Amino acid sequence: MAKKDYYEVLGLAKTASPDDIKSAYRRLARQYHPDVAKDNPKVAEERFKEISEAYEVLANPDTRTRYDQRGFEAVEPNFGPGGFGWQNFTHQGDLEDLLSSNPFFQQLFGNYGGSFGGGRTSRLSRGSDVEVTVRLPLTAAIHGGKPQVTVPRSDVCPDCHGNGAKDGTAIETCPECHGSGQVRRIQNRGHTQLISIGECPRCRGTGQRILERCPTCHGSGRLNSTEHIEVTVPPGMEDGGVLRVGGHGLQGDEGAPSGDLYVHVVFEPSEHIHREGETAYGEATVPLGIAVLGGEVTVDTVDGHAALKIPAGTQPETQFRLRGNGFPRLGRSVRGDLIVTVHVEIPHSLSGREKELLREALSPGAPSVGAKRESLFRRRAP
Repeated sequence: MAKKDYYEVLGLAKTASPDDIKSAYRRLARQYHPDVAKDNPKVAEERFKEISEAYEVLANPDTRTRYDQRGFEAVEPNFGPGGFGWQNFTHQGDLEDLLSSNPFFQQLFGNYGGSFGGGRTSRLSRGSDVEVTVRLPLTAAIHGGKPQVTVPRSDVCPDCHGNGAKDGTAIETCPECHGSGQVRRIQNRGHTQLISIGECPRCRGTGQRILERCPTCHGSGRLNSTEHIEVTVPPGMEDGGVLRVGGHGLQGDEGAPSGDLYVHVVFEPSEHIHREGETAYGEATVPLGIAVLGGEVTVDTVDGHAALKIPAGTQPETQFRLRGNGFPRLGRSVRGDLIVTVHVEIPHSLSGREKELLREALSPGAPSVGAKRESLFRRRAP
């Protein structure tokens, strides 16, 4: 099968810059590495070798120039009988950058120690972050709150100090990886070798083997527990906002910092109030008589009730603004407004006397709006 043009392999134009070549290689290497693309490993392996060969040629200005002038015959990638290894790449610094910038490759090839293929370097690991969710009533968005959250803990065992060995017992060098924490796997494909380096399965990358496990943590080096922490939710916080509590995540290696705690704040929805930023929205149903003659009704607010004056002649779906009955802005004490939409209650049936009064009220020459009215314009008991 004829080789594909190297630029085509990396999805680049011939005018691509060195940074474009590096970026394309990084993206494709992550996608097609055989340990990642497990759905079709054979295809991924061939594609990965093809990508690596194209990168080796194009990343070197000298070989790239020869390839541009005379094609495949002018270059001979380092895939000969001596076997392919990552050290064959001309621009090793590019690979170092790739490893240091990508967590997956760090895990796949072990903790990178400055030169590819070298031994494992000891590095203290910061503790993992922890995320929890707390649900609060909507009133907490106005007044704030101090809820307690339950946080999982995984602390370093105080008896073995995290190494998993019974206090005073020996820890020997792992016989599988000989203390490097890494194992190499070599696959031969004709004249080509594909070398992958991963964490040692026996010692899990530590390079050491425990002879007698710590009875407190059973050799894990960690003790699991829970902790109750009080967090402060400030007034004005938005629904779905996140609070960061530094140092309250999982504990790191001994001597390394702990992770952080991230608290997602969710406010319970209200049946009567809808929130949009600082503004609260509510509704009120008023009797026909109050809508026609005017009066006062009680409406729901975020944190209680308030009186709303209804002017005479109020039309259905009219909106009224109650200032200072909304939500505060984060970091400010001044509250927004409550917008109340008024619905007018129309009686389903009227008595003869009520019909007569309605006709009198709507007839020409009827008394002024402020005059006394009978029960038609007063809210009837349900």
